[in-house]
Amino acid sequence: MSDRRFPFSRALACALSSALAACCLAVPAFAWTGGDDAVLERSVTELGLSDELHPSIDASYAALMDEDGALWFGRAADERAQIASLTKIMTAIVAAEHLDAGASVTVTPEAAGVGESSAGLLAGDEMTFDDALKAVLTASGNDAASAVAQAAGAVILGERGQGGDAYACEAAFVEAMNAKAAELGMAGTYFANPHGLDFDAFAQGQYSCARDVAVMLRHAMGVDLVRANIGYEHVGIAVLRGGAPVTVELANTDTMIEGYAGTCAAKTGYTLAAGPCAATAVNRGDGHEYYAVVLASSSKPQRFADSEALYDWVYACREEVRAVAAPEPAAPAEPETATYQLLNAPRSVRATIGGAEAAWPVMAEVAHADWTNRTVTATVVGAEPAVTLPKEGGRVEQEASFDVVTGDVAAGDAVGRLAFRRDGAVVWEADLVAVEDVPAPTWWEAAGIGMQRFFGGLFGMPAVAESELVNLGAREAS
Repeated sequence: MSDRRFPFSRALACALSSALAACCLAVPAFAWTGGDDAVLERSVTELGLSDELHPSIDASYAALMDEDGALWFGRAADERAQIASLTKIMTAIVAAEHLDAGASVTVTPEAAGVGESSAGLLAGDEMTFDDALKAVLTASGNDAASAVAQAAGAVILGERGQGGDAYACEAAFVEAMNAKAAELGMAGTYFANPHGLDFDAFAQGQYSCARDVAVMLRHAMGVDLVRANIGYEHVGIAVLRGGAPVTVELANTDTMIEGYAGTCAAKTGYTLAAGPCAATAVNRGDGHEYYAVVLASSSKPQRFADSEALYDWVYACREEVRAVAAPEPAAPAEPETATYQLLNAPRSVRATIGGAEAAWPVMAEVAHADWTNRTVTATVVGAEPAVTLPKEGGRVEQEASFDVVTGDVAAGDAVGRLAFRRDGAVVWEADLVAVEDVPAPTWWEAAGIGMQRFFGGLFGMPAVAESELVNLGAREAS
């Protein structure tokens, strides 16, 4: 990671094409770029990107992900860090899996006593889960996070046929948070509580990383109840306090919700160990949604400046960056092909079939079941005599199926089927048709054939001629 720091604003430009002038974006103080920063999973040093083609931010850890999960930008995105109240995004996700919007949430004395809360809830306060989520995500209430965790944890224990006090319920909930993190592939994350405090009694070894927080936020935005409650700047919630209804006003410390175009989610965090953090989402209706995570920025205002710089960069430079960092793969080379001549008959017969007189290649001799020693000479009509296939592959094998032929046969009648296969797949097929007329035996001939079969059978003589495929098979044309 580079050590360069810039004391003044600098211009961020992205050349959209050689015909367009560079676009300049004001970058706040302390922003910097580093060769270890990654763009679409490749370092800027490896890509040889100019400063204009990757963002300048201050945060020690950062990630910018899109709706498909592509990591457009990463700074130490997989390195372990503290995420403070960004933890509450997972709290909202897991709670929404166990509580309906109208479920009742009560603030226990244990939840009210967590401290460091911005929601101002009191022990005994009752509210719907929908309103409790607003307290968790808008005001970042630690009391609300614990109350929600305990309510959902009680459901989790109940599903197991168990019960427990507030601490047992919260422990079961945190266990579910970690299970959800594993399910989402957040290998760099461990949760120890539902609110994100990381000091004194809450220094419990929790950790995460910028990439995992982006994964978590992306998933959260697909949960309707969470998405509906993570984008408020100010909101009032209805609380039953001491048996009387009161309205508790909540405010978000994120300045982007009303101040940056397209912001649809915002969650902030801060502890001394984590530093100023933010996880936001922006959607401008162009088919893309982006999730920016900044951890350990230099100040609370700077975390928003960092987030905006990431969004400004991707909106200005998306196509040019993608062309450099993830170019479209070259079209695969056309496979080398060969033409196979399929009709390689040892002889031909001149005949008229379907009004066309020609020398027809003899493909097969098909037994006539009414005779003991007569076959129907067969050819193919109207089919291309060759096929072009990739050279790579197995042998082109021929196979024939013969009909049971009886009665009068006329030239052009189907008497079987000829097919060619390669690696089990049919690549060519056509009917075998009679080359000429073959009459059925007269009654006296049939009587003689019957006698012949009777006496021949005594000596093991065949009762009918044998069908034979005489085509020599496919041959590669030179």
